[in-house]
Amino acid sequence: MKSETHPDYHEVVFRDQAAGYAFLTRSTATSDTTIEWDDGRTYPVVDVEISSESHPFYTGKARVVDSEGQIAKFRRRYEGTTPDDVLHSAPASEPTPEDVVLASGRDLTERNLQWARERIATEGRAALDRQLP
Repeated sequence: MKSETHPDYHEVVFRDQAAGYAFLTRSTATSDTTIEWDDGRTYPVVDVEISSESHPFYTGKARVVDSEGQIAKFRRRYEGTTPDDVLHSAPASEPTPEDVVLASGRDLTERNLQWARERIATEGRAALDRQLP
C-alpha cells in the first residue's frame, strides 16, 4: 500500500455509553482520549451512543409489527358489509375493471386496469369472484 494514500488503520477501543460495554477492534477512527485495555496496553477510545449490546434489534427488545391487528381492523371496518355493497357493479352485471383491480388489492393504474379488462374478457364475472374473500 502507498503510505500517503490510505488512512491510518490501527487498533481502537469502541465504548458503548448506553450499555457500558467496550470492545477492541481495528479502525481508521481517531480519538484524543485513551484507555488502558485488559492486555495492559493503552489504546485510543471512541465513545458511541449505541452498539450491538444496546441496540433493540440485537438485544431482542425490538418492536414487532402487529399484522393481525391490521387485519382485524380491516374486518371491523367492513363487518356486515358484503362485497357487492362496496363494489361498483351489481351482483348480476358484468364487473367493472375498477372493481377487479380494487378487489385484487392493486392500485388503480392504467396498467392494472388493462390487466383487469383482459381478465374480464376471458373469465367474465369469475374474474371478480376469484379476488373476493
